[in-house]
Formats: sequence, structure tokens, C-alpha cells
Amino acid sequence: MPEELREELRRGFGIIISGNHREVISRVMSIIGNACNKLWAVGDVVCSTALDVGCIPKACFIDGRTLRTLRTGLPEGLAKGLFNNVIKIRNPAGTLSEEAIYAVKYCVGRDRVLVLVDGEEDLIGLAVLLYANLGEYLVYGLPNVGVDLIKVDEAVRSKAHDMISKFIPDVVDYFNTK
Repeated sequence: MPEELREELRRGFGIIISGNHREVISRVMSIIGNACNKLWAVGDVVCSTALDVGCIPKACFIDGRTLRTLRTGLPEGLAKGLFNNVIKIRNPAGTLSEEAIYAVKYCVGRDRVLVLVDGEEDLIGLAVLLYANLGEYLVYGLPNVGVDLIKVDEAVRSKAHDMISKFIPDVVDYFNTK
């Protein structure tokens, strides 16, 4: 993945929300109107914080790491049986694997899916922006900042497509979006 894309993702392109974990998730909830079934969460801290306040996202993508450091265990919600489906995928760091894309597609018509990623989940949000239903939301962590909350619309889809095309040249065929 090109370094300029990493920088663009770090800046975010939705609503940047800062603060402690509880403040951030409270602000997210107020913006989405508590519609957790329309929230796609990417990142261990984002997912576990949502679960801590009783919000079970449509889909949670976690890799068991925070800031590249192994976390101790999975979000508490997994142990409580809050997810309808739990799937495991491989997605090497800095990539969007076919498995990751299929996992996103799988989640579109379902609720409460936990996706355990062997590798890294960071770029999966871009695939979410291509496939999530219009009007749904993606939230992903911005280390040492907070989160980026993005409402899915056609402009966001186009931007995600353009970003992905920087590291997957034939993005239309690869994602079969047309």
C-alpha cells in the first residue's frame, strides 16, 4: 500500500471524534441514532468499546491487536454470545485479501457478525465502504486521535474506490463492483 494512502487514512475522511473511549462511543451513538445494526466497526478498541456500552454492531472486524501489540483476549461480547455469526479470515498487513472482501460481502445481509482477522484489519474499512448499504456507517480507530465515523453514500464509495485503485490497479474487476 502506498505511503500517501496510509497518510490519507490516518487523517480520516468522515467525522473525526476525539476523547476518551466512552466519550467517543457516546458521540458515535448520538450521531447514528443508536442504530447499532447499521454500524460497521473496524478495530479491536472500537469494537470492544461499542460492546461495553451495549451496542452490538452489524459487523466487527478485529485482529486481536491494538497499535500492533497483542491484546489479552477478545472483546467481552464474544464470550457473552452476543454475535449471531463468528467467522475467521486471513488478511495480511497492508492488503485487502479476497477473504476479507468475501467477509464484507457476507456481512451485508446479516447482523451481529464478528470477523476474526488473522493478520490486520486496518484496510477492510475501504471494502466496507464499497459494499455496505447506503446510509450505514463505518467507524474505525485513529490511533492516538479517536475514531473516524463515515456515513456510506455514493461520494464515499467513489473515494474508497479511488483509494483502493492506488494499490489494486484493476479494482473494478477485483471487487466485481460493476
